[in-house]
Formats: sequence, structure tokens, C-alpha cells
Amino acid sequence: MAARHRFAASGFESTTVRQLADDAGLLAGSLYYHFANKEQMLHEIVRDVVNRLRDGAQEIQQRQTNPETSLVALIYFDVKERTTDQEVHAILHQERAYYRSNPDFDYVVAARRDHYLVWRAILEQGIEQGYFRADINIFLTLTTIIRMLNTAADWYIHDDRATISAAGIISRDELSAFYVNFVLRAVRTSERIEAPVPWPGNYAGAAGE
Repeated sequence: MAARHRFAASGFESTTVRQLADDAGLLAGSLYYHFANKEQMLHEIVRDVVNRLRDGAQEIQQRQTNPETSLVALIYFDVKERTTDQEVHAILHQERAYYRSNPDFDYVVAARRDHYLVWRAILEQGIEQGYFRADINIFLTLTTIIRMLNTAADWYIHDDRATISAAGIISRDELSAFYVNFVLRAVRTSERIEAPVPWPGNYAGAAGE
């Protein structure tokens, strides 16, 4: 959908119907045969992706495994999702103030909140069970991790400043493994800092390919 690229590049509210029509090779009035308005286009773009992000995280949380393995699985899953649908995740991130102000998009706000709550619950369980440090600030840690994953997804797909695409020289598994090691070193207790990294297997949602 041409609207997905336009919303990601220019912003939803800044985009005009005429721009969307030009991108699609249509007259402006012709768009209304397919969509009632811009908001309907936005729903079509973000609904399935934000629900999939929430559902995948909740599925990982429900697996019978320890919190550290769940955390690793979440990282693999999130990297896969964000690098597969980069433009949609850019729209989800960039337009968060719009979603909060528009009741029609309450489901987006709720899904993003539920996704965050899975991360928080797993970190809390890891602290309680002795996998993670008791002194970490959960809010700051999660905010940093999630923003880091959002940013990584952006440059993994494209970077206009780069002459070589990062996606061509770094595999998704390599990217995920880097962030797993980075995060575990930030949250593990000192006694476990050098422990082997657990492989989440299917919990990662076929993270590699």
C-alpha cells in the first residue's frame, strides 16, 4: 500500500489525500471508492501488525520456561517483527500521540500497553527468581530496550546515509544475538554475567527466517 510508505516518511497528519492519490496513480476522488477517509487507511495498515506484536509477546509469556529464556525470546521476536514490517512500526511509533487522542485507535494504545506489560512482567519475574539484578530501574530499562529495538529496525532496513545496506552485511540472527548479549549484560546478576545464553527455540517465533 502506497499509503504505508507515505505515512512512514511524511507522517499521518501531514499527508494529504491528494498525495496519497498521486502515490497510487489515482485521482483524489477515486480513493474514496476504496477507503472512507485517511483514518480507515491507517487502521488497515496498523491493526494486524500491532495485534501480532502483542499476541506474540503474550504467547512467549505463557510458555513454561524461565524468565531469562523468555526475555531472550522476546528480543528475537521483537527484532523479527520490527525488521519485517519496518514502515508499519515507524508509523506505530511516530503517531503514538495521535492514537492517544483518538478513541477510534484505543485498540492500538491497548495493544502497545499489553506488549509493554509482558516485558515488565518477565523482568519482574527474573528479579524475583534471581536471574536479574534487584537494583535495576524497570521502567528506564524497558524504555531503553524498546526504543533501541525500534531504532535498530529502522537502520537494519534502510539508512539513506549508508552506502551499504546494513541488512546486506548483518543477518537478523546476528542482530538479535547482539542485542540479547547487550541486554543480558545489563540486567543479569554479577554471579551470572558469564552464564551461557539460553536459546529460546520456537519461543522466538522462528526468529531467524
